Amino acid sequence: MARLIGFSMLSIHKSRVASAFAARAKDYANHADLQIHVAARLARHLPKLRAPRVLEVGCGTGFLTHHLLQTYRDGEFLITDIAGAMLDTCRASICEAERENIRFAILDGEAPETDQQYDLIATSMTPQWFADPSSGLQRLRGQLAPGGQLVFGTLGPESFPEWRSVLAARGQPDGIVVPDTLPGIIEEERKKLDLDSGLEFLRLMKAIGAATPRDGYRPLSPGSLRAAVRDLDRLHAGQVTWHLVYGYLAAQ
Repeated sequence: MARLIGFSMLSIHKSRVASAFAARAKDYANHADLQIHVAARLARHLPKLRAPRVLEVGCGTGFLTHHLLQTYRDGEFLITDIAGAMLDTCRASICEAERENIRFAILDGEAPETDQQYDLIATSMTPQWFADPSSGLQRLRGQLAPGGQLVFGTLGPESFPEWRSVLAARGQPDGIVVPDTLPGIIEEERKKLDLDSGLEFLRLMKAIGAATPRDGYRPLSPGSLRAAVRDLDRLHAGQVTWHLVYGYLAAQ
């Protein structure tokens, strides 16, 4: 079982997020095409480092982890996630021979509470779950050693405009958790997954543990939800756009 380090008291929302992702750990990879895409694209921004001390925040089941291990074969790694089941799944995906320089730990990446410093901190599709993504990234930046670098990929503020517009037209809130403006953005893209319907979009969000709404959100009634999905299918053929952003921050 993964050990606990620097773990602060979680908010109700974060506790729900951790539980939702933990519940989906076993079949997460079967529904995570977007997460695989973001990890691969973020890997192109990894800096050239010889034998770095690396912290990964929010490893999930290991999509970015494997890129990190391949890129920095002489590195030392602390691989973390807020959900222990995700961390265990990630660890199981790494062969025994690769684990010599790897430690695994449960960690709240937004409030790491550790005095260790790292040459590289990397996080993919995690900052959007921070209570305050900008401040969370800056706190992680504070964990960098002199000359250290932080790279991240996450949802941007313009994600899911089709779904939001459908709900807004009905006078209903969307409850979606996405960051506002983030520091250090170096690339962005908009991507639509090949989904058959709006209902498939909602099922996908649930399947990857990403359907946890922001604190204080009152879920739609089943009837209202079905009506909104019908509008999404009618007006947008069930398609939803993901706004993806990639960022880089250097040690201060």
